[in-house]
Amino acid sequence: MLIMRYRLTGVATPVGGGQWERKDDDREIARRVLNMLADRRMLWKDFSLEIEEHCVTSANRVREGIGSHLDNPEITPELARQFQLLQRLFRDFVDEVGPAGDGGHMRYYATDPLSMALGRLRGLVGVQVGEMAAKYELEVSDELATIVPDQAGWFFERFEPEDR
Repeated sequence: MLIMRYRLTGVATPVGGGQWERKDDDREIARRVLNMLADRRMLWKDFSLEIEEHCVTSANRVREGIGSHLDNPEITPELARQFQLLQRLFRDFVDEVGPAGDGGHMRYYATDPLSMALGRLRGLVGVQVGEMAAKYELEVSDELATIVPDQAGWFFERFEPEDR
């Protein structure tokens, strides 16, 4: 259920009246985060085109952006938990490929640690993107939609035409 929330910001006199400000609801906050994620090519661009330093910088920007939304007093605890999970996923990615090291993983012959870490991040973030989009009935960019898992049509079935 989507609820529009407003806050009284002023009262007019002598005849009466009021000034109202629209408060952010979870749908609007989630929409902003999905838009931010859609702009992160590290989530959808070909692995071979990615550079480790750029990915780390991008992941840190996502963490900061999500943090600013967590500071919003209008966010519900449920959405805040989902955002905290997203922050942790990006933090784990940075820990794994960042300048300080390999995240404690052995480097196997003929493996690309950045591609492996990106694949893991994309898979985990894709689930969260799909859940948010479905719950709040939000559009997902074509690029970002490539990381959303399509398990038994749970996400994309709502976008398919009904006259099959």
